Amino acid sequence: MKYDVIIIGGGAAGLGAALYSARYNLKTLIIAKEFGGTGNIAHKVDNWIGEPGISGMDLMNKFTKHVDEYAVTRVESEVSKISKLSDNSFSVKADKTYHGKSIIYALGMKHRKLGILGEKEFVGRGVHYCYTCDGPLYPNKKIAVIGGGDAAGLGSLFLSEYGSQIYTVVRKPTMRAEPITQDQMLENKKIKIMLENEAVEFYGDKLLKGIKLKNGRKLEVDAVFIEIGHIPLSFLAKESNVKINSHGFILVDNTQKTNIKGFCAAGDITTRHTLKQFITSAAEGSVAAESIYNFIKNNKW
Repeated sequence: MKYDVIIIGGGAAGLGAALYSARYNLKTLIIAKEFGGTGNIAHKVDNWIGEPGISGMDLMNKFTKHVDEYAVTRVESEVSKISKLSDNSFSVKADKTYHGKSIIYALGMKHRKLGILGEKEFVGRGVHYCYTCDGPLYPNKKIAVIGGGDAAGLGSLFLSEYGSQIYTVVRKPTMRAEPITQDQMLENKKIKIMLENEAVEFYGDKLLKGIKLKNGRKLEVDAVFIEIGHIPLSFLAKESNVKINSHGFILVDNTQKTNIKGFCAAGDITTRHTLKQFITSAAEGSVAAESIYNFIKNNKW
């Protein structure tokens, strides 16, 4: 069987693309190692319109259930290779080889992790990777942000609107965040910048209680947000000669098209939006589906 479109990735972008592809009456296949993707680990989502307070897993389950109302083939498998055979023919190797006229690549990113003791054990129980998703859960609490770049700086400022005390733990002697961000942090009485400090372990009982630092100190906090960057999962696209930028994000135009005819990309993996959220990812997926529809039905690229 040859599909009109093969969607790679089962998060908000991939599921959004699948929904719209099906509504465009495209023969649609979506392949994902885990449906819901990183959305499944978001403890509580307060910024998805109409569903305040829903867990990431529940939201992703609703996405999946909605897609299942249409004639979409879902395959739970890991893709290992994408090959372009011609202008309207691709093969995708997963649990077996699938063929399609087009691709929507929506693998997203994975959070860069510290890899220290307790990190895995306390994920969702005090250790978090998305301050906009989970920060509002900690009103009047002590919060630590680990990292020294723009994400850590902006995260500290955002979290200061909720927490009583914000500790920004920076491994190096200086921060790399933009000067204006650092100035705002220094002016904020809730934020304490802790330079030349390195987390070596998270400790607690059922919930996180604090951080052990390399210098032997303990920092008691209710939550930690790790902001040391993300790793775009663009390797399969790169192998297919799709253009990416120096940070590994796929270059797309405003209709989600890449430099390869018949190959779109959507979601956190792309350069389209700096705001990496469910709402922007789902929107990019729907736009990508429209582009593929025009490519398949109208030969427009």
